[in-house]
Amino acid sequence: MKSILISVSFLICFLFTTLANAGVLNYKTYAITTYAPSLEFPFYDNSTGYNTDGSNSSPNGLGSVLSTGTISSPSGYYWGSGQVLDSGRSEYVAVEVTGYITWPGTTGQETTVYFGVAADDGVFMNIDGTNVITDWQQQGWGYWNATGSLTKTAGQQYEITVWMYEWGGAAALDINYCMTNSYSTSCQTDLPTSWFSTTQVIPTSGITNAQTTSFNNARNKAVNGNQIYITQTGDSNTLNILQDGDDNLIIGTDLTSSAVITGDNNALDLDQIGNDNVLGLDIVGSSNNVAVTQNEDQRAILDITGSSNNVDLDQSAINYVGEHYMEVIIAGNSNNVDIDQTETGNKKAFIDIDGSNNLALNQKGTGNHYAEITLTDSHNVDVTQDGSGDHNATINLSGNTSSITLTQDSSNSQNYYLYQNCTQASCSATVTQN
Repeated sequence: MKSILISVSFLICFLFTTLANAGVLNYKTYAITTYAPSLEFPFYDNSTGYNTDGSNSSPNGLGSVLSTGTISSPSGYYWGSGQVLDSGRSEYVAVEVTGYITWPGTTGQETTVYFGVAADDGVFMNIDGTNVITDWQQQGWGYWNATGSLTKTAGQQYEITVWMYEWGGAAALDINYCMTNSYSTSCQTDLPTSWFSTTQVIPTSGITNAQTTSFNNARNKAVNGNQIYITQTGDSNTLNILQDGDDNLIIGTDLTSSAVITGDNNALDLDQIGNDNVLGLDIVGSSNNVAVTQNEDQRAILDITGSSNNVDLDQSAINYVGEHYMEVIIAGNSNNVDIDQTETGNKKAFIDIDGSNNLALNQKGTGNHYAEITLTDSHNVDVTQDGSGDHNATINLSGNTSSITLTQDSSNSQNYYLYQNCTQASCSATVTQN
């Protein structure tokens, strides 16, 4: 049984990275019996204005469906006096285009897109519930009959709906875009077909190629004897190191330079009991407390910048088969991190923390577990992946207050991916898959 509870005060959104039916949008053509402003369409009409309740679920005045099919993009259609798509009509026809648009830009960052529309006659475009273009009138083609802009998160998919109608004369539908604040014809260009899809695809959690490279580099680091390379600068640092066993290494996070501890009031306790453990460590700042225990054939890379961080790491697997890897990067202040991976199954954890976050990760047990967690500020996250199943979890949070609890305690393999962007002061998600 899978039990999933998601409680959200404002916004939870999912990041979509793999597209099915890429470069395709659905369309329908309709016969129409009236013209603007009487012809209405979802959430807006020229007579009554915006209908926030969505009561205008479809245009009034629509006749029968004339044709259906797919197009690659709502750009570059200049029918003139010819038939509109395959409707069999050159006038008295409406077109509905639906699907999903993947927002351009650097994934995870907000990006503004500036749209320019040349249409004959009316045109309407709604993206993710926002009316970006509303130009529902009889008109001739021109640069630009209508303009509009929208800011969304790059890499995410959003629903898109485009309506156009042709009453008489020439017909055209050409939606263009520019990534700068410009509606000049030198900047505006056709919407790329790669942005569009007829389906919304939820990604699965799993290690990326870049993470695989980092993992392999750490796992393949050769060690000959017990070695410690540390450059320490500052005052009031307390450092205790015990390497009991053979072929243990403390080195910088690049696995070539010395581990650097710079700052004041840091307290470190490092134990690598057992054989063939590698620890990279770079700490810059003040008032950090770090304790690391690895045991047998483990790898850990830490990079801590800032102040008032408490980090406690423990990997384990003495006399067991369990090769764990960990990479923790902390930048900011007042973070508390507690990570245990423990025992037989191979565990991976990639954690990137920025801001005032609390994190506890326990992977435990015989299963091979993977986790990638990226936080920004003011988050509480508790992740447990126990059981003999191979569990994957990717959690990427951003902004404001959030609380996430994930438990995948099962003998069956579980997979969970969450990208959460909470725009206000509170949000929460609780997930159990057992």
